[in-house]
Amino acid sequence: MHDNGIMTIFALINDKKKDNMRKKAINYSRFILLVLCCGIFTTAAAQGTEESPLRNVKPGSRINMVMDFSKAQIMGMSETDFADYEEDWYKDKPSIASKYEKGISSRLGKMLRVGAYPEADYTLRVTVRMITDTGNLYCDAAIVDGAGQVLFSVKNISGGKEPPFLPGTKLAKMKVWAVIAGRALGGVIKRTYVGE
Repeated sequence: MHDNGIMTIFALINDKKKDNMRKKAINYSRFILLVLCCGIFTTAAAQGTEESPLRNVKPGSRINMVMDFSKAQIMGMSETDFADYEEDWYKDKPSIASKYEKGISSRLGKMLRVGAYPEADYTLRVTVRMITDTGNLYCDAAIVDGAGQVLFSVKNISGGKEPPFLPGTKLAKMKVWAVIAGRALGGVIKRTYVGE
């Protein structure tokens, strides 16, 4: 019995040590979680207070839009291969860029005027990365000033979720999605410009 009593005491001591270790581990985990949360909220607050250089552009300013398809994967092909496949590509490409520009302008209104303004102080460079089988455009975009300083940039912007099937020719689908994707970019530019 004497041995059982000693064993019970050692078991209680071990249980108490384990409980203390668990409590320390839990407190340490809470501390780590608190530090991480503070870091996240501090970073989010700092990002929220950071003013975009785009906000310094005078309202109504003209922005020249340049759209580059040279690096695009168009429905699984390079631009050159797609042009061989779709004979009207080079004829219709300017109208796709025009539809994209109209989509942007529909969101910006007269706040910032995007279009063909080669003499403008600002340039919107749109690099098309991919055009899907349904015609949706995925692009990187940046607004730069005359000195080449980036005032705004966004990566991989598109028209959003695609339907599984969209009737029409490949070029007709691209024109529909160009307007939708342009609106998406125009919305992001507008939110950045007004500071939302």
